[in-house]
Amino acid sequence: MGDMPRNRHGLIPMLVAIRVTAERRRREAEAKAAGADSGGDKVDKPKKKRGWFG
Repeated sequence: MGDMPRNRHGLIPMLVAIRVTAERRRREAEAKAAGADSGGDKVDKPKKKRGWFG
């Protein structure tokens, strides 16, 4: 359980912290993948959704 966030002041803040950590890791992985594929054409990304529900 090394991925537990430091913020433990309730269930909801802890779940939000886990979600934020996962999003940061996903973006970091995308950035590394984009850096490795920098020789190709840039693909347009779909518009980013705001919030949890769309």
